[in-house]
Amino acid sequence: MLAELSIRNVALIREVHLQFDRGLVVLTGETGAGKSIILDALGLLLGQRATSDLIRHGSDTAMVEGLFSVERQRDVIAPILAEWAIPFEDDDDLIVTREIQQNGRTVCRVNGRLVTVQMLRQLGRHLVQQHGQHDQQGLLRADEQLRMLDLFGGYSDTLAEVRRLYDDWRSANEELETLRIDEQERTRRLDMLTFQIEEIEKARLSVGEEEPLREERQRLQHLDRILSSLQTALTAVDGESGKPGANSLLADAVHEIAAAAGYDEALRESLTMLETAQVHAEEALRVLTRYMSGVDQDPNRIEAIEDRFAEIKGLERKYGATIEDVLNYLDEAKASRDALLHHEERIDAAVHRLNQISVKLGNASSRLHQRREAAAKEMSRRVETILRELDIPRAVFTITVASRTDDEGAPVFSASGSDEVAYFFSANRGEEPKLLSKVASGGELSRTLLAIKSVLSEVDDVATLVFDEIDSGVSGSAAVQLARHLSALGDRGQVLCVTHSAQIAASAASHWQILKKETPDATETDVKALDETGRVGEIARLLGSDAADGTATEHAKALLYSRKHLAG
Repeated sequence: MLAELSIRNVALIREVHLQFDRGLVVLTGETGAGKSIILDALGLLLGQRATSDLIRHGSDTAMVEGLFSVERQRDVIAPILAEWAIPFEDDDDLIVTREIQQNGRTVCRVNGRLVTVQMLRQLGRHLVQQHGQHDQQGLLRADEQLRMLDLFGGYSDTLAEVRRLYDDWRSANEELETLRIDEQERTRRLDMLTFQIEEIEKARLSVGEEEPLREERQRLQHLDRILSSLQTALTAVDGESGKPGANSLLADAVHEIAAAAGYDEALRESLTMLETAQVHAEEALRVLTRYMSGVDQDPNRIEAIEDRFAEIKGLERKYGATIEDVLNYLDEAKASRDALLHHEERIDAAVHRLNQISVKLGNASSRLHQRREAAAKEMSRRVETILRELDIPRAVFTITVASRTDDEGAPVFSASGSDEVAYFFSANRGEEPKLLSKVASGGELSRTLLAIKSVLSEVDDVATLVFDEIDSGVSGSAAVQLARHLSALGDRGQVLCVTHSAQIAASAASHWQILKKETPDATETDVKALDETGRVGEIARLLGSDAADGTATEHAKALLYSRKHLAG
């Protein structure tokens, strides 16, 4: 329940602090006093849209803070807070704050931790349900009627199964539709993949082949310089006519030092070094000669290398940034081609899977339909009973559950099954019940909303209900019964009600008056918790008089006494 609400610099409110009890809490006041501001401020804590227009003139920020006691919803709220890593103590208290700044920025906190507006909205659904004076129209929406029936029925397990199977069914159906591309498109795709595969395979790509090609290209581009250097080196090593080379000179040196070493052993080391040099020179000569004879001087080789590079780059532009990427694309293309070649087999498998899921979904939807029919019968009975208590003695209220089908009679599934729900109503004897949207007046819609909320209060985990002028279009004995049921609804939790009805105000467990104060500089909205005397005066005003009117005052006292007597 909402235990405390603090509002600062919101619209006409400078600063107010309200402490709420369980039961029926009413807020009354003159038209234009600012009753809606209180509910708008509460809505901010529930994630409703905020604009800088809400900020009081002359202020930089507006702030709303609510203290919620969530013992009743602990099992639902605790996992949400744990997922968000928000501390939640054992006292079951939750502090929600929201600040709106002039630049449009909004700052939200739960127990001191920053959260998003979307998170506030998710949390708010479990804290408070707000029903404005025009929310009766929600009763006329098919989706809302279905939601309320399912909430009453309590078959969340079956509904969850249907939703899961529907997701599977939709996925399987989309897969089948994707497979059922027309034959022309399939042929076009096959031709394209075949061409790509042949193009890549024809190139016989090899990872790492580019570096050897670059080295060969560089060698061929400088071949004349290489051959010139080779010839000079060969001449220097082997000599030429009339001029000895390094080999001949080394042989002479070895001969002379070998002779000298016969007289001095100290020359043996030098001799060994010269002999080694001679061997290396001869080996170098053989290697250079072999290299010289093996040089490919094909003038077309460079062109062939450039063509290979162009081929590689062309494939990389089409299929990937590197040879490895191109080869990976080749594998993917082959897999896609194989899938298309086995297209009919895949379609058959997809049809089989879809049929299996359809059977399961149909069975689950049938079970859900049966449970809805049973719930509709019981909910209709309970709502009708309360409507008759709300001064519609001939009320007939019926909920119908029908299966949706297409033109061929096949069920039409959705995440909520294959049912259509409709609420029918009749207020007078002898009248056939018709769609609620066609026959109910504003007052009848208000009472129907209350009747449904009364029935749902036994199964709904929301501890606080907010009604904004639910008494619209209701007066006389109907207002008395409306007040009695609002009070009973409050006995099961907490009901906040903005009202113009003296009967509802008299039935409240606590009463707040909304006041508008004018000063030379500004207009402010203030709130005041009314004691017994204050309540008598305010109820007298709601009756159309004031505290100075003795008759109205006695009537107000009688209403309060009657409420106390009934409560006792």
